[in-house]
Amino acid sequence: MLNRQWHDAHPMPDKATLEQRIAWHLEHAAQCGCRDMPESIKRELAARGIDLPQRPTR
Repeated sequence: MLNRQWHDAHPMPDKATLEQRIAWHLEHAAQCGCRDMPESIKRELAARGIDLPQRPTR
């Protein structure tokens, strides 16, 4: 389910760098259960040895 308050307060930066995208998606996964992370971000997290956070259920 969409956490509208979180999305309104945390827009993805324009022309986000990979580091910004990773940080945004990690926080998004912890705060909002509206959709899954993009596969490209999942692959990058796996390459860095970072576990995927559990998505909240609302």
